[in-house]
Amino acid sequence: MYDNLKTALGKEIRKHGLSGQNITVKCKVLSVKEAIGKPEHDDYPLIKGREVMVEAVFKGAKGQAFTDDFENADFPVDSLLQMTLNSNRKRSVFISGLNAVFSHLRLCDKSIHCRDSEPKECADNLSGIIEQWNNILLVGHQPRLLELVASQHNTRAIDLDRDNIGSTFSGISIEPPEMTHDAMEWCDLILATGSTVVNGTIANFLDLDKPVIFYGVTIAATARILNLNRYCHCGH
Repeated sequence: MYDNLKTALGKEIRKHGLSGQNITVKCKVLSVKEAIGKPEHDDYPLIKGREVMVEAVFKGAKGQAFTDDFENADFPVDSLLQMTLNSNRKRSVFISGLNAVFSHLRLCDKSIHCRDSEPKECADNLSGIIEQWNNILLVGHQPRLLELVASQHNTRAIDLDRDNIGSTFSGISIEPPEMTHDAMEWCDLILATGSTVVNGTIANFLDLDKPVIFYGVTIAATARILNLNRYCHCGH
């Protein structure tokens, strides 16, 4: 799957004459305020310190990615094609860079996270999109999405954060990743965080016989390349 992303990126680099130019992708880790502003709630993973937002900038265009591991980097755009994507750290740099390049070329949109009151607005807007399904699996603990889904549907939630597992949010007990297969068999719809493309679990949710909607900014370019369903109502 990552080879497919590299192939698509390489094609666009050649098509638009970006190879060999003195162009760099600059990655930096955003502060909480830079990444999400001042939302109404303080239970988001970014605020709790469980994750960080990496931002790549390419010719003024920005691409972001959630990750639990990161590095600051500054390198020629061609170097993205040579990366060995064997860790969350490397994948976060690659995915944020991919998002930035595709945003610059206007091949994807909403590659910058929503801010302030927008996460709540994003969750509220989801209601009409998922109303036809009964049993919904939420992959990745996004508090406002869980609130909305749990208030209207039979819901299960899976998360990688061991501090969340076993805890109850919005009446739903967060289950460990070992329960993913069982929960996937149970549900009618999977609502999965786009950061699965960074943590390497996205393969679990591709080519399934049931609908999957990936949410968030991290999946921006990947969704375009792989033709995945994506939800990101308030991204920029």
